[in-house]
Amino acid sequence: MTTAPQTTTPKPLPLVKLHQRLGAVLGTVDGGATAPLRYGPVAGEVRALREGCGLVDRSWTGRLELLGADRHRFLNAYVTCEVKGLKSGEGAYGFFTNPKGGILSDVVVLVHEDRLWLQLPPGQEGPVAAHLGKYVLSDRVEVRPLEDMLPLSLLGPRAAEVLETELPPTGDWHHVRARVHGTEVALQRTGRLGAEAWTLWVSASIAGHLVERLLEIPGVVPAGFEALEVLRTEAGIARFGRDFGPENFPQETGAAEAAVSYTKGCYLGQEVVARIHYRGGVQKTLRGLDFGSGPAPEPGTPLLHDGRESGIATTVVDSAALGRPIGLAILHRRAAEPGTRLDLPGGGVAEVREPF
Repeated sequence: MTTAPQTTTPKPLPLVKLHQRLGAVLGTVDGGATAPLRYGPVAGEVRALREGCGLVDRSWTGRLELLGADRHRFLNAYVTCEVKGLKSGEGAYGFFTNPKGGILSDVVVLVHEDRLWLQLPPGQEGPVAAHLGKYVLSDRVEVRPLEDMLPLSLLGPRAAEVLETELPPTGDWHHVRARVHGTEVALQRTGRLGAEAWTLWVSASIAGHLVERLLEIPGVVPAGFEALEVLRTEAGIARFGRDFGPENFPQETGAAEAAVSYTKGCYLGQEVVARIHYRGGVQKTLRGLDFGSGPAPEPGTPLLHDGRESGIATTVVDSAALGRPIGLAILHRRAAEPGTRLDLPGGGVAEVREPF
């Protein structure tokens, strides 16, 4: 299992008192941030996200903003996605990579008129800020925390109906200024959550009021981190700090097609990433795991093919939709063919699957 850098003290949750009143079970997620894990049975929250509308406070994610006249050009030199050509209201998903092409973090970049917002995995705002800070020389750019804006996400087929406002243009990461139930927000189309999703970026000072207003709407229910984990696992979406990290290349994550531009200019690690793409690919790839009627293994359990370890189970969840435990792993190509059966130490098997 990949582990993101941990902070010594869990990062506090901005709306912690509100979540406690809602009955949330709080916990620390990968990266050292505090998050609402669940408010009740996880299966019920997953059902709401799939069939109705769930509200998820995602303020446990890392957040930075870049200001200054050189911000587009500067960031473009350190991420795999194309940033330099993006206009205000657009966005992109990509990776920060090291000189050897390993993944330092993934990132969602949102372009505003006078700044860039970066949404990062929990706990990664510090390491990414330090990484970028090493390269700020004569550039007119400032990297600073984005603490005054919180991301609240609405997921599910009823989410757009609940918003009751003009929506951003089609395409993940597009965003507009909007007024949602009386509150000014930046409204963003959101990918990589496993369901139709919209994120409302709102000032921390009024975020609690907006949460309470949205939960007054019939059919809108609070959902926690554990429900999101089920959705992304069923959709075959890997997560930094759990399924991949610095020892992995972008092409091993299942997201390279959306996250890597092979036509942009140079960036840190570009030579290695491009060589992998043009000269035959990688030896490992992301796959789903189906554990059938057997017990769910612990994350970190080795996966054996013909007696050889071919990967480890990184994410493991109970899928209510399938009625059995499933998971994700980055597997060696010799064991990654869908339908391959992998042995678990001590008994049990996992069948390799495409995303569920």
